[in-house]
Amino acid sequence: MRLKRDCQVLVTGAGPVGLFAALSLAERGIDVQIIDKEWRGSSHSYALALHPEALRLLDALGAAKDLIEQGRHVTSLGFYVGGDRVGALDLTGQDEAFPYLLVAPQSALEQVLESQLKKRGVGIHWNHQTLSLKSGDDGVAVKVALMEKYTTGYPVTHTEWGIAKVIDVEADYVVGADGYHSMVRKGIGSRYEHLGPAETYTVFEFPCADDPGTEARAVFHPDSNNVLWPLSAGRSRWSFQIDPDSPPEPTLKNLNELVRTRAPWYEGRIEEIYWNTLVMFERRMAEPFGEGRVMLAGDSGHITGPVGAQSMNIGIREAQDLAERLTGILTQGESPDLLKSYSAERTAEWKKLLDPGDALRARSGAPDWARENAKRILPCAPASGVALAQLLGQVGLELDPE
Repeated sequence: MRLKRDCQVLVTGAGPVGLFAALSLAERGIDVQIIDKEWRGSSHSYALALHPEALRLLDALGAAKDLIEQGRHVTSLGFYVGGDRVGALDLTGQDEAFPYLLVAPQSALEQVLESQLKKRGVGIHWNHQTLSLKSGDDGVAVKVALMEKYTTGYPVTHTEWGIAKVIDVEADYVVGADGYHSMVRKGIGSRYEHLGPAETYTVFEFPCADDPGTEARAVFHPDSNNVLWPLSAGRSRWSFQIDPDSPPEPTLKNLNELVRTRAPWYEGRIEEIYWNTLVMFERRMAEPFGEGRVMLAGDSGHITGPVGAQSMNIGIREAQDLAERLTGILTQGESPDLLKSYSAERTAEWKKLLDPGDALRARSGAPDWARENAKRILPCAPASGVALAQLLGQVGLELDPE
């Protein structure tokens, strides 16, 4: 299937947010195309937790049932300080239909979304990379490179990617969901501002003999944030924040030492590592979130800490929001100013999440551990908007609604 030279909406990036944006648009009858610079979807990734709100949005498009069957329900997030369990967030009250956080691999989510897109006649154009774009009064002119592998060298050969051809695409609007290194964000001249220090994690998936239960566990060590996720199929995942200048070797010995020193309450010795990766999370926000007929969603517009999975989940909500606004503009004659307000709303939300300042407060009677760790708790809470306020209230914290 060839990339068409014109469409109503071009979505760049076939991660969860881009796939959901394309699916939401296709469901509304919008002529949408989706491109991605990679040659296939993810096989391993850090993202794995879906908020109840995201599950509700997925369910409305028929994309939740298969995913739920593959995942694990997490009903609470426990907090540990100094080796002691000091409190927890009850995750069962956010949504009646989905009273849990769903833990499932990003690859499973992408496969489900891709399958739903195919049912609607929309395929993914892999190996297509955005080179440049220009937004005008009547549309967006996008130059897209078709990438191909080439074999070079003699007598020792190796393969590398190169541009096979450049395709000029005319779209009424563009949704940039092409992640941290977003070419769309760069193309509109949006800044990617730092709003906090970066965090580097070493991540281990491993088999566990006992059922890992339905509680995720956030561990606040003096100099690090850490999290234990229960997964399906007899697996668990530890993520430890580490010094990026001297990361530990990903050995069983070092994994067990990290567990012993940071989570002495954890029972049992880990005997095998299925998968390991080293990943860095920054605290960044695009400003603005769009320009003219080009808008950003997901990691192209924001990055935050990993524990609460806020960036991906809010990104899915952003994709839904953009699909509704673009459909109104394209089919119902609504004002393009809807996109200006989208950008303003995203800026306000993410400034508060990434750098809350005095907007995040402890209520009278809040436990000492919550007062002392309020800024750590905020990015750990797996929710946004009203649901986030409700979760924070469980441990005596509040975030200004305005």
